Amino acid sequence: MPSVVRPLPRFLTVSLARELGVLLALSVMFPFLIHVLPVPETSRLGARLLPMFYAPLLAALWGRVATAWLVALIAPWLNWALTRHPAPAGAVVMTIELLVFVMVVRLLLTRTGVRWFLAIPAYLAGMGAALAAAAVVPPLIGGRPPVAWVQQSVVMNLPGVAVLVLITCAVLRFYPPAGKGGGPATA
Repeated sequence: MPSVVRPLPRFLTVSLARELGVLLALSVMFPFLIHVLPVPETSRLGARLLPMFYAPLLAALWGRVATAWLVALIAPWLNWALTRHPAPAGAVVMTIELLVFVMVVRLLLTRTGVRWFLAIPAYLAGMGAALAAAAVVPPLIGGRPPVAWVQQSVVMNLPGVAVLVLITCAVLRFYPPAGKGGGPATA
């Protein structure tokens, strides 16, 4: 009986698989490296610098829409599977934040092109979605008051938002896009 080679599903091309592999590796590496840095135990550097957002932001800025969505969907769970952080409830919240973050970055890219400030409204929209999820399912944030949780998170994450802005500026400077919402310009 001859063996039948079945093609990959249309959405999973070799290019997408390669991009997804690299960006998922980065989405695990960034939080791991930040958590390895020696800091006082109460500083929670990973929560402050938002390393889970770096890879989805890069994919979205480079015009890799499918990859950005998949990284946003998979990265929190891959990190949980490998490091046990974030906890499952936190991974649900992080997944919601990342999916909305990618959606808003892509929406703003198509409407305004790449601007240095794109990460700010995208992060705030992600937190708004997390607030809505926490209001509906309070155990996601440990039963704390949702509005107070979001306020504390936004203030605590300001350094991470600054890093996201710096990443956007670096992409603008060193890897400029090829038009509104598109991938990088070819040399």
